Amino acid sequence: MSYNIGSFNLRDFNFSNVSADMHQEKLSRDFNLIAKIIVQEKFDVIALQEINSGLALKHLICYLNRYKCPWREYTGCFGEEMPNQKGRRDPERYGFIWNSKRLRLLKTYRNHNPGYYENAGAGNLIRPPYYGRFTARGMLGGCNFELRIVNTHILGPTYKGDRIQEFNILVKQILPRICDHRELSEDGEFMPAYTFLVGDYNLSLNKGEQSVYRIGTITETRYTGKRRSYKTVQNLATTLKMPKDQNLIEECYANDYDHFTYETDLDLKLILAVQRVEVLNKYFADIEQPVEKLRQYRGKVSDHVPIKLVVNFK
Repeated sequence: MSYNIGSFNLRDFNFSNVSADMHQEKLSRDFNLIAKIIVQEKFDVIALQEINSGLALKHLICYLNRYKCPWREYTGCFGEEMPNQKGRRDPERYGFIWNSKRLRLLKTYRNHNPGYYENAGAGNLIRPPYYGRFTARGMLGGCNFELRIVNTHILGPTYKGDRIQEFNILVKQILPRICDHRELSEDGEFMPAYTFLVGDYNLSLNKGEQSVYRIGTITETRYTGKRRSYKTVQNLATTLKMPKDQNLIEECYANDYDHFTYETDLDLKLILAVQRVEVLNKYFADIEQPVEKLRQYRGKVSDHVPIKLVVNFK
């Protein structure tokens, strides 16, 4: 039994707009192509960043459900305006889309909304993470696990130290708190929980100057007297740029900013595999020039590619 968890920065996601980054590119969303990627990569749940329009997210779900299939039907949710972004122009939100034939959302008495914003109190993150709790639908004998997915987009100011500080708050304060949280669902369910921090960290964690956070290594912290160990995985570039050599597809890839982080103990309980979705070659195979694949993808989809975590239960 396996489940595919995805993470995807959809870059100022709306119907049609101009990107907010330095390139100021005109974006014309291809909802059918985005839906095709989600369906063909068989994501059971995907965490989305840079959602600027809840209506656009609902529109995408309509496109997803055009792919008629007895074992696939999509639904979703998105966060309201972030607590620390009130009054900002086009405030960013997070979203989740999941296959409701395979997973269902858990709701608790604490909050009847689909997802929760989590902040660190004194840490006061500018983009607090948004997390959802999911469990299997239709398992024989009842469901027996819970997936907690913490969706984050670390703010990217010019000073990298601020991003590292926010990453520390996420891993040393917020993630342990969510891992340890014990609460019955509205239906009285209580199951083993597996927690994953996912999203756009705006950090290349395998760089030598921050060797403590190298990809695949362990970050240890203490929480309520316990020593906790986490690992961050994903070692390929996931953002896209114009290449120096227009004939090399790999030159289109830039920073490795998108990651998954989880407790190292999960490697003993689950079989976990991470991969980058090779969108340029797979979904633009009919275009010969790498630079044209890039232009098409950036204009119709995003400047990030999705990443996938395959979770197999032993």
